[in-house]
Amino acid sequence: MSLVNLANTKARLLGCSAVYLVGQSLSTALSTSGPAATMAAGILGGPTGVLAASVLATIVTGVVGNITAGECGNKLAQRIGKNADILKNGDLTAAAGEAISRLLQKSIPESEEFKVIAERNGLRHAKADFQHLAKKTVAYWETIDAKTDGNTTPLNFSDSQLAKIFSPVPNQFVEVTGLSVQDWQDFLTVFAAKENKTLHPELIGYAAAQLHQFFPKAFCEVLKQDAATGGRQFAGMQLILHREAVAQLQNLGLQNGEILQKLQALATREQICQVMAKLEVIETVRDELAEVRALLERYIDPTAPSLPIPVKSETIIQDRIKDFTGRKFVFQAINEFLKTKQKGYFVLEAEPGVGKSAIMAACVVMLKRRCITHFNSQPDGIVSAETFLKNACTQLIEGFGLKDKYPRLPENALKSNIFLCDLLKEVSAKSSRDKKIIFVVDALDEVDWKAQTNNSNVSYLPNDLPDNVYFIVSKRPEFLPMPAANKTVFDLMKYDAESLEDVKAYLAKRTEKSELIQDWIKGRNLQREQFVTAVAQKSEKKFIYLRYVLDEIEGGTYKDVNLNDLPAGLEEYYQKHWGLMMGRDDDPLLELKIKIIYVLSKAHEAVSRRWIAKSVRETEFNVQQVLKKWDSFLRKEQVSGEIRYNIYHNTFREFLEKDETVQSAGVNVEELNRQSINNRLEGAPI
Repeated sequence: MSLVNLANTKARLLGCSAVYLVGQSLSTALSTSGPAATMAAGILGGPTGVLAASVLATIVTGVVGNITAGECGNKLAQRIGKNADILKNGDLTAAAGEAISRLLQKSIPESEEFKVIAERNGLRHAKADFQHLAKKTVAYWETIDAKTDGNTTPLNFSDSQLAKIFSPVPNQFVEVTGLSVQDWQDFLTVFAAKENKTLHPELIGYAAAQLHQFFPKAFCEVLKQDAATGGRQFAGMQLILHREAVAQLQNLGLQNGEILQKLQALATREQICQVMAKLEVIETVRDELAEVRALLERYIDPTAPSLPIPVKSETIIQDRIKDFTGRKFVFQAINEFLKTKQKGYFVLEAEPGVGKSAIMAACVVMLKRRCITHFNSQPDGIVSAETFLKNACTQLIEGFGLKDKYPRLPENALKSNIFLCDLLKEVSAKSSRDKKIIFVVDALDEVDWKAQTNNSNVSYLPNDLPDNVYFIVSKRPEFLPMPAANKTVFDLMKYDAESLEDVKAYLAKRTEKSELIQDWIKGRNLQREQFVTAVAQKSEKKFIYLRYVLDEIEGGTYKDVNLNDLPAGLEEYYQKHWGLMMGRDDDPLLELKIKIIYVLSKAHEAVSRRWIAKSVRETEFNVQQVLKKWDSFLRKEQVSGEIRYNIYHNTFREFLEKDETVQSAGVNVEELNRQSINNRLEGAPI
């Protein structure tokens, strides 16, 4: 990579970082009470702070000339992102460098995926190499001259990205990435060479994907922590950025006195600290749960480091927490359990699709990741008791400072719960009495417990727990071998009224945030209340149904469908969608569509296009065409710079396994299974 390209890389990242901050400062200024906030509500037909576009839409009403919110946002981003003074701002550079350093120091080299890659390739010094780079990052980042000449790639944000950057909902901007995975790979390669480090290509690919996804979140945390100490490092820089944004808006023709007054009122370091302090991590839990969150936080040490959650569990958490709504009654029950019991199991039972995993993910977030976390998942291949024991013991050892005593797990640690029980006694004895050791374990029903030793509990859960040790677990209402003592079962299906209210709240939230859903409602001469009530009824209180159907409305699948014709229930949704995806009998891709979705349903982990293409004996191009059509059913994740796919929810996997589905598709499942097995034996790339 040439020096000019490095300068371009830095300029674009600093430009994005500056726009992140500007979006948050402007949204804060306009989201507080007063005339401008009222104006935003009037323009968009909803309360300020709900619709992500409200900040730019409000500003645009005061700009002279015919300009859209997207044009205004991009012009503002361009001017800020190429401002020579901003790109030379040492504090902005230091904040960005610190965010990169944190990821290279801890998050990346201590992740499970990193360890697997390093072990597979015999890279004994991989972690030390990355941590060496972490220590040098800020200084190296500062030496790169961020050019502002014509070679700098412009910052062009899509409307959806601008909506997130300028969202009054705290921290939606962390979903907007500033550099590509390739940019990060180039940066790491040159940086490592300068430090005389040779990094394995697979590790570079993985680290680049992590930097691509998590830099905005790390950047946010740097600023948030600085704000908590009074903004000694970066608050002044943020204030300068806010003033520059207001000046640029005036240059663009912003003349509305009320709006200008609101923007100019944010004028002190203390106010900027308030803006940054409010930024939560990406999984912000709604304000209505603030009281419950405060109760749960009493049981953990907020000064302790977060526990090392496995990468796949982290991916599930981030996915499930999006648009999380309600469930206050569940968390109140969890709080009561923790408050009144000396130890034990809280068992959340519910049918598939009603949001058990989302509740468990929200629980981890509200406990600030100071809990031992494990998410079982058939689509991700996380189904064994051994995997749980490894994750649980590793988190206990690292979280409670026992790595010197246990540099590696004993050989028998994954064969039974003996070592786990010993660890629990040890950490329980050294823990503060007013703090609790909490496990959050999701989807016990997805564990292959029949592969365990006879008469053992699912995942080898201990029968006897030391005092102050608690397990919060979830499962379907079916038999599983579980500890009998100290068990509190919470049957979510008995809370029909509360669940219906949460479903309606989720529908209202998604509707208010999406102009596409609003347009669909208006196009059928409906009121929002009608839509919310009808779809809530059709959902049978299953959140996975709501997620699918609302995504389909936004994606245009139901453009010719009326409210009454929307599928009733998850089973009918799958049947109708199956018919839509299969299309006509003369569709040249029909057989390939069927093969691909069945191959994915049988895969035990996320797989690449290459793996799928080899399994169905097709080209990657044709496979990609089909994957686009199945998008709403798939979860995508970045692994070593490559996208991998798996089935989003087990209810769809189960639908595919039904005899009537198989027969209607005319698919030979046994033949597809043989192909997949041969594919693995032949060493196809995952």
